[in-house]
Amino acid sequence: MKLQALFVLIVFLTTPLIWRVPVFWKANCMAGITFLVLSFIAPLSLLLMLLVAISQWLIWQFDFFQSGRIGYKITCILPLLPLVFYKTEAGVQHWLIPLGLSFYSFRQVHVAFEVYKGQIQKPSLASYFQYLLFLPVMLIGPIHRMPEFKRSLRRMKWNANYFSEGLERILYGFVKIKFLGNFLCSLEIPQIAHQTNHFWLRLYLEVVAFTGNAYFQFAGFSDLAIGSGLLWGIKVMENFNAPFMATNMQEFWQRWHISLSSWCRDYVFYPLLALGRNRWFALICAMLVLALWHEISFRYIVWGIIQGLLILLTVTSRKKLPALSVFINQHPAGRWIGRLWVFHLFSFSCIIIGSEGISSLSENFKNLFF
Repeated sequence: MKLQALFVLIVFLTTPLIWRVPVFWKANCMAGITFLVLSFIAPLSLLLMLLVAISQWLIWQFDFFQSGRIGYKITCILPLLPLVFYKTEAGVQHWLIPLGLSFYSFRQVHVAFEVYKGQIQKPSLASYFQYLLFLPVMLIGPIHRMPEFKRSLRRMKWNANYFSEGLERILYGFVKIKFLGNFLCSLEIPQIAHQTNHFWLRLYLEVVAFTGNAYFQFAGFSDLAIGSGLLWGIKVMENFNAPFMATNMQEFWQRWHISLSSWCRDYVFYPLLALGRNRWFALICAMLVLALWHEISFRYIVWGIIQGLLILLTVTSRKKLPALSVFINQHPAGRWIGRLWVFHLFSFSCIIIGSEGISSLSENFKNLFF
């Protein structure tokens, strides 16, 4: 939280500079500020990021690799190597600060895929660094896309509405993180839970508090990033869209962590679907990648598979029980039943990632349901 608050402060203090320099230098100025900040805070992390990006860019210069699909595979795998190395706790954290590595690596893979498909041109090295070294999203995302970033750069001009909206989003972000997340869900609700004499109610409140805190932290940090981007005149994609107003799990994952779920859809689900024509295999693999992005562990593997199965259950029930689907999606009472169903499904599934081990997990489920 302190580091992200520092990033927001730096963006705020450098906003006058960004708007004073000529249009041609604005993107380079933003990248330069990010470079200086990371050089001071995490120089080894910055060095690794730049080396991977330069390696990708050099490979793109050889048409032989691109036409033979070798370069495509190499440039997609390269950014994932340090990420997997860190996520598996192979010792990298002892000498390297993996500052924003997950979001940074997935943005690199995004560019590699789009270059290979011909959706975007091979970027110049300067243009690539302008996209990658964008301070508002370095630490906590969202995983914004390069075409949208370049479009914002082309349209970049002073907009008082952007500035006021940016300050507003930053304020909302701090309220979500500090009050709703840290105070309400991490302190007040657990305290109320511990005071109750009913064991089931205590465990239920703890599950609700865990889920609520996860949402407010993720959504709050996304607000800080979006607001900071607006101060610099760059629109960053929304990352959360009232996910607990969804009436089914498929819709939920279209509203929760949108940049990550859409990334997994575009670069895992669709390629696997085109390769094997098996929709459900592609879906499970996409949700596994989404889960392992958070942490490479057995509990997240189980959690990812469950999320995929819940989406599968949603699609199947829509086909098998059309009347129920119409009731949940169109009737006011049905919509609220669907929202309660989605909230509790997701909350109970989070017991898996909140438990310390198999014995703790089985004990929590036994106490909650039996």
